[in-house]
Amino acid sequence: MDNLPFSASLRAGQLLFISGQVGVGGADLSFEQEVRQVMINLGGVLERQGLNYGNLVQVTIYLTDMADYTVTNRIYAGYFPSGFPTRVCIAVKELPVKARIEISGIAVFG
Repeated sequence: MDNLPFSASLRAGQLLFISGQVGVGGADLSFEQEVRQVMINLGGVLERQGLNYGNLVQVTIYLTDMADYTVTNRIYAGYFPSGFPTRVCIAVKELPVKARIEISGIAVFG
């Protein structure tokens, strides 16, 4: 997946737009592990720009099964000890590489 036609993130002024992150090897992971891996991947994109989860101002979560909403919220919440970004959660038919969850976001510098 290294040669796909998009950037992992793109800075525009004081904003960082982050492409959707999926769990590596999604089919081999439990859903809980997949959510954690997606959050780790999201954190890695932020870290490479000198940011952290607290810099996120908006997040979009895509789930292939809304039955996973509660588990997603429980794990996701653990990454935001001092407040949450705005968020949208959407159910979709399918995601790349058979992922069950994908998260994109917008972060602010400063």
